[in-house]
Amino acid sequence: MNSFHAELARVCAELGTPLFGVAGDSNLFFVDSFVRRGGRYVAVTHEGAAVLMAAGYASVSDRVGLATVTQGAITNAATALADATRSRLPLVLFAGETPSWDDDNVQRVPTDAIVRSSGAEYLRLEHLADADDVLSLAFRRARRSARPVVVGIPTDHTHEPCSLSGALSGSLSGSLSGSLSGLAQEVVPTRDAVRAAVEVLLRTRRPLILAGRGAIAEADRTATLALARRLGARVATTLRAKELFRGEPADLGIFGGLRSGRSAVYFDAADVIVAVGAGLNSYTTHQGTATHGRHVVHIDVDAARARSTPFVHGSAAATARALLEELAAQGVDSDRPLWDVAGSAEPEPARAEVSAEPSGDRRPGTVEYIESLELLESLLPPDRLLTVDGGRIFFESVRRISVASPRDYVHTMSMGSIGLGLSLAMGAAVAAPTRLSVAVSGDGGFMLGGLSEFTTAVRRRLKLLVVVLNDGCYGAEHHHFVKRGHDPATTYFDWPDFAPVARSLGGHGVEVRRPADFQHVADAIAAGSWPLLVDVKLDPNRIPMDFHRVPPAARAGGHP
Repeated sequence: MNSFHAELARVCAELGTPLFGVAGDSNLFFVDSFVRRGGRYVAVTHEGAAVLMAAGYASVSDRVGLATVTQGAITNAATALADATRSRLPLVLFAGETPSWDDDNVQRVPTDAIVRSSGAEYLRLEHLADADDVLSLAFRRARRSARPVVVGIPTDHTHEPCSLSGALSGSLSGSLSGSLSGLAQEVVPTRDAVRAAVEVLLRTRRPLILAGRGAIAEADRTATLALARRLGARVATTLRAKELFRGEPADLGIFGGLRSGRSAVYFDAADVIVAVGAGLNSYTTHQGTATHGRHVVHIDVDAARARSTPFVHGSAAATARALLEELAAQGVDSDRPLWDVAGSAEPEPARAEVSAEPSGDRRPGTVEYIESLELLESLLPPDRLLTVDGGRIFFESVRRISVASPRDYVHTMSMGSIGLGLSLAMGAAVAAPTRLSVAVSGDGGFMLGGLSEFTTAVRRRLKLLVVVLNDGCYGAEHHHFVKRGHDPATTYFDWPDFAPVARSLGGHGVEVRRPADFQHVADAIAAGSWPLLVDVKLDPNRIPMDFHRVPPAARAGGHP
């Protein structure tokens, strides 16, 4: 009979999914057996990066990601687990735990408490006799709840004899795949819920349909657009569904705090918002101001996400079809004209206006922030994946750098942490190795979570482009100091030049100090010089930031 580590490795290798991890005392034999079985193992430098790469892989591949860490290392993975949980990305993390008899082990930590504090689910493999059931449950729950599930495995089990079911890998494969745009099963709404929603829709003159990540499947998009045409509605998306309606005449782009200036006129004029598969949190709604004073019809496959009345519990496509049928029964059986705002030009959602342009002379040897984003947008290949790290550079970057479809965008800001983007982008690159994965980061985020993992990209020769928007400081903190008239000196960092650092690590590097230098970037992309790092030098005093959190008293009434 095989040992447990060999059996677990066999089952995981048969799944055909890459395993991201850092090997240590409690999982090194599992990792070794996985590789010997022909599994694709991606060795990373930090445990948090392993979780993030599995999450990035899940986001692009539409499969459950796999990761492994050793005993005690769950502490290094907490932020990554929290981000993946809030992003609703399914993965299974095999977390080693110290032997049950070794109470004084310095690596003993409360794995269950740490995991649950992140919002992820924790399952402990107490007895090997239950291994089939625990593993099956972990994969099913990761898929159905769209979040990480951590399987705690005491080191005692590593070399114990075990025989996992021969049918287990087939069972797990069924849990690995399926749409991540919502829960796997179709949910048909009740007739009463549909009628309540239609009562609201029949009174609307300027409806707006807001689609989220739960409505990005092709069937969802088609049915949602059919509903929009029947109502004469404008359409918009949350950030995580960006570009879903790209090219449609009714498209207003991203809703809420990241909306464009021209689209804002239409957002403000809408009298009903139909949210389909969208989380109506304070970020989506610009802290509630984007929905203030309007009727909201909320449609979602997850009843726990209900944020308004009427709420329709149903899948996007199934609910849109049911609404169309009920509208026809009420006499609305032909498409209405697209509503407009008198005197307003058509919106251009792909080009957001900057609310506060910087002033003053630019520092020598730097380029303009917005101009740099526009140049990047023009020279990047259309078939690309995009990940934007957290920080001040996030907001304009996600507005101005496009993707072909929502599935090509990997979100990073669910935890509000910088330094997560590069690892997520690398997981995306593993999921789609022939496509260019673009990671846009600030210099602080790159130093926090990117420098060491760039070596992983070099070892794997990933098709990865890292754009470091380098203002030489922690940008959001710089912004807050300057806004209140304080000296921002403590936010500045004397970083090394990143392009030669990238080359010293075995990759490729280009430095941008003037607009003409972007031609070198275009040349490197054309030459297929991967992984490639582009160090874009910026003036920290010329980077706008128009995103702010304000207390409830300051939000009441009006629109931003």
